This record gives sequence, structure tokens and C-alpha cells, in this order.
Amino acid sequence: MGTEFDKQKPPVVVDGAVRFTALVEGRASQDFEISSDVLMEHFGAPSTSEDDLLEAFRKGKAEIMGVAAQTVNTPVNGTIILGTGDFSELNPGKPGSSS
Repeated sequence: MGTEFDKQKPPVVVDGAVRFTALVEGRASQDFEISSDVLMEHFGAPSTSEDDLLEAFRKGKAEIMGVAAQTVNTPVNGTIILGTGDFSELNPGKPGSSS
């Protein structure tokens, strides 16, 4: 599935989470939000500062887009929230992860 970041809308921090828009199959856009918990626990952000969250987001963008691509068919009105449960399944047995 061809899912990529919308280059016209860069990721931004909103209420402690990173919000981004992805283009699905190059046409339909979908808004996503990834929690600071995921960015700290799974991607190593040292704090919830805007710079740290965006840096962790950039480092993990391939994995984040992979998870986003799996959820694009989820029926929602608005933003799809990506939380710790969406990423812990990628690393079963990782200390501190729960499904």
C-alpha cells in the first residue's frame, strides 16, 4: 500500500502529541496523531518537549508510516490515534509492553 507523508502539512505537536497527515495511495489524505507515550517509550524521546517529540517522530517515521498504513481502513470521523498498543505488538516480549 502506498502511504506517505503529506509534504504540504508537516508534522506538528498538538497537546503533547504529534499530529501528521498521510496520503493514501497518493490521493486520499488521513490525519493521524501519535501519543507522546509512544514517542518516549518506543522511539526514545527523552522528554515531552516539542523538539524531542518531533525528533523521535522523524527517527521512527518508517515504522510509524507502516503502522499508519495498517490502520487507514479503520472507520473513523477525523483523526486516527496511534497509541502504545499499536506499536507494542511489533515488539512482543519487549519489557513494559502490553497488548
